[in-house]
Amino acid sequence: MSACTRCHGQLEHGDLRCAICALPAISLAATERQDRAKVLRCTDCNAAIAFSPAVQAPRCAFCGATMAIEQLVDPLEVAEVRLPFTVDRAAAEASLRGWLGNRGWFAPSALRDEAVLESLTPLCWAGWVVSAQATVAWTADSDEGAKRSAWAPHAGKVPMRFESIVVPASRGLTLDECRKLIPYYDLRRTEPVGDDFVESFDAQRSAARVHVQRGIEATARTRVEPHIPGRRYRNIRVACLLQGQTTQRVALPAWVLAYRYRGAAYRAIVHGQRPEVVFGAAPTNWTRVALVVLGALAVVAAIITFFATR
Repeated sequence: MSACTRCHGQLEHGDLRCAICALPAISLAATERQDRAKVLRCTDCNAAIAFSPAVQAPRCAFCGATMAIEQLVDPLEVAEVRLPFTVDRAAAEASLRGWLGNRGWFAPSALRDEAVLESLTPLCWAGWVVSAQATVAWTADSDEGAKRSAWAPHAGKVPMRFESIVVPASRGLTLDECRKLIPYYDLRRTEPVGDDFVESFDAQRSAARVHVQRGIEATARTRVEPHIPGRRYRNIRVACLLQGQTTQRVALPAWVLAYRYRGAAYRAIVHGQRPEVVFGAAPTNWTRVALVVLGALAVVAAIITFFATR
């Protein structure tokens, strides 16, 4: 360990400047002879990850672990067919404008006219279309047969046929967005998959079975409800013993729209086959919300005053 020639402060190995007086400690030529880590910095969170020449791999700046690039042996699922778009770009934009104009009293009055459309992207999102035959075993609590308790346990088995269950596997849309789109697709019309706007499945081939099984169980959980005795029930659990299953990997069409209203960004989805199916985020006129709240409080205060003075 050496000392600074100006302030005599201690210099550690590799210091470019003195930590106390900032005097340059070593020449630039000396630094060029040493292997230095090149820093990768995230443009969003500004976190740094160093690439070490010694190990030829990125190294975590927090725990020091070496990060290897994973080579996947198991391939990702790939769409086999896709459903065609029957809603074109102009119809999708018109659907958005109509939807913005019908947001109700709590939306800004100028929303339809002042919203600026920033992007309108066609997306064929990934999903599995599953058909299966299964024996479904179920358990649940219901009010049937309950004596002193409010609930009594019940169980049973029922054969079920599942036809064309759509299980989302999308990266670009949320599970809730996919569920809102699914009921309106015509699954009978398919066409060859093109290269444009078709997203990859968000699962490897080995993990696909788990997603499909969960989709079947979610459908079975709803379909066993008529088999549960009583008028009220809870804690429904199902187990599906599959006896036959076919799975088709399909890309389903939707329009993803981004718009801006008075500086704030929002997103909306238009169905790729049914232009009347539109949903998404929209701004709220909080002044009107406050007026409604104040009006309700005034009515409550008037009622309390009325009964208090009687």
